[in-house]
Amino acid sequence: MSLLNCSCNCECSCRTDDNSRQKLMDLINQSSFAAYDMLLYLDTHPDDMEAQAYYHKNACVRRDSMNEYSRQYGPLTMDTIDNTHSDRWDWMMQPWPWEMERKRRC
Repeated sequence: MSLLNCSCNCECSCRTDDNSRQKLMDLINQSSFAAYDMLLYLDTHPDDMEAQAYYHKNACVRRDSMNEYSRQYGPLTMDTIDNTHSDRWDWMMQPWPWEMERKRRC
């Protein structure tokens, strides 16, 4: 498992070469929760430098994970849409989450 650096040059193991779809989704969810939770904390503790560093690290992990997910599986948000190499919206043709669950059950 080789570690890749975040685009923001933080020293974290935000991605690995062998990320699966579920691992990336878990990383996105965990880093999103941590970053948003830290934003709430920083509303009342704006001078906490350790909390700011923790927020920036998780925001970095989230951003890079979202970009990696988008590159491998298609965008999750409009911020990660890259249509420079496509003349149509292929990502819209992917199954919706509830369609994937239905397929797994049958």
